Amino acid sequence: MNKNTQKHKRPLDRVSGSVQRVPGFMDMDNSPEAKFIRQAHELNERIKEINCLYGISKIVEQDNISLEEIYQEVMTLIPCSWQFPEITCARCIIHGSIYQTDNYQDTIWKQSADIIAYRDIIGVISVCYLEKMPDSHEGPFLKEERSLINAIAERLGRTSEQKKAEKALFESEQQLKNQNQLLKEKNIALREIMNQVLMEKKNLEERVMDNVDQFLLPLVEKLKNSDSQIDIGYLTLLEDTLKQLTSAFGSNVGRRMPRLTPRENEICNMIRSGLSSKEIAKVLNISHRSVETYRNYIRKKLGIINQKINLASFLSTLK
Repeated sequence: MNKNTQKHKRPLDRVSGSVQRVPGFMDMDNSPEAKFIRQAHELNERIKEINCLYGISKIVEQDNISLEEIYQEVMTLIPCSWQFPEITCARCIIHGSIYQTDNYQDTIWKQSADIIAYRDIIGVISVCYLEKMPDSHEGPFLKEERSLINAIAERLGRTSEQKKAEKALFESEQQLKNQNQLLKEKNIALREIMNQVLMEKKNLEERVMDNVDQFLLPLVEKLKNSDSQIDIGYLTLLEDTLKQLTSAFGSNVGRRMPRLTPRENEICNMIRSGLSSKEIAKVLNISHRSVETYRNYIRKKLGIINQKINLASFLSTLK
């Protein structure tokens, strides 16, 4: 081994596992030993770069880790992946927040890369040397280090997109779950209200019919059996109407055709009760022809004019 080779040969760094570089290290002679040292140094640098990318993957894959924690841990990982870890510092400015190593200083020996997400620049990574080092591809930095910082910036951009998409999806799922739960609760409350309304309606119908059966119908029956001058047609109609007091006929007719006049509604009720046109004319003290005219008006308004539909049967379906 010649003296020049011994003079420039540097031992492996016990801590980082790298070959420490000093001015003139890459300018050694082309002896086999010097060539071997250069190759070992380059190989060691590539291993550090691979370890860096692998380390970032491990950081990103952690469960329940926030973007802020990812940015800070990646900055801590960067220095040991550059040629001179002991004088390397790193900083990331993203979304207006700063994440950096404890020793960060913004020096003139710096390389940077933009962090891009959704085609917009959202931040920048900077790697600085704290001391002047020999010039290489980009100032004191190797071309592989340029590739590495670009890869880190790209990975952080993709990670930012992914984490924000996951957060948006999680929030949407939570919102959907909350809405579903709220809908279930409202459905339960609505069913309870409907059951209560139906029960109250049933109780009301029972009370009304009890009153009709106990008080009104007996009076009508007495009037029919007495020598009263009240027209029997009126009494029959009154009796039938009382029996149907809780039916939905009136409201159904009104919803089906709100343009019916009070007289037409009255005649509809009589037709439904089974009175003929002659009987209706007698009760209302109008002509038979007038009743027939009313019937035609009613059929027209109900949309069954010129159809072979019995008006009394049709009205019975509106109960």
